[in-house]
Amino acid sequence: MDYREIFMHRGKAYHNAMLRQPSARDHEFERLFDACRPTAGQHLLDFPSGGGYLQRHLAAGVTVTNLELSSGFDTGVPVCDAAAGPHSGPFDHIVCLAALHHIDDQAGFLERLLGQLRPGGTLHVGDVAAGSRIDAFLDGFIGRYNQTGHQGSYLRNDPAWFERIGRVTRIGELSCPWVFESEAQMLDFCNDLFGLVDCPRQALRDALSSHVGFHRQGSQILLEWRLLYADLQT
Repeated sequence: MDYREIFMHRGKAYHNAMLRQPSARDHEFERLFDACRPTAGQHLLDFPSGGGYLQRHLAAGVTVTNLELSSGFDTGVPVCDAAAGPHSGPFDHIVCLAALHHIDDQAGFLERLLGQLRPGGTLHVGDVAAGSRIDAFLDGFIGRYNQTGHQGSYLRNDPAWFERIGRVTRIGELSCPWVFESEAQMLDFCNDLFGLVDCPRQALRDALSSHVGFHRQGSQILLEWRLLYADLQT
């Protein structure tokens, strides 16, 4: 199943998880801009954007265009075909977060996004690293219990691959923990975000502990999420 089909099945549950816990993935969104942050007066494309979750992480005065590849989130965000790409640029920044592993022609998709940038603009990519603990967790445990299965095409930490697409200004696998007020909140969030069906809570807790890792820090629970981040320019 491709991105569109996957989220036709489980986009609503994903969106509900993000609505209930909008700050859980703050670190994941914030790390997109470690090296190059959008500023007031600039125009940013978030594609695919789910329910437009990136907006709250941007400075006032940044104009955001949200586009999706699937109507399954049911949020009213305009839907665009992956092969055609967006045509509403040019943009100063483009974000593709946690979606590329469900897209077959990854290089072509990123090339089309780069073509929508202004000179000097930046494409920010964040996704699961191939061979990582998150890779194994998603395609193993999550694939057994969610509605659609899970088999992603994950990104290798390979600057040469990215250099064939555009000029790489940053690349690296970085910690971006998801933060919760309790273990129960963490389990509820993951259950819906990943579209799990008939998954025993204890099994989910055990899988998160052994494959991803989580720990208490003060009054919070930190799920030890990590992504590969890359910034590209033309």
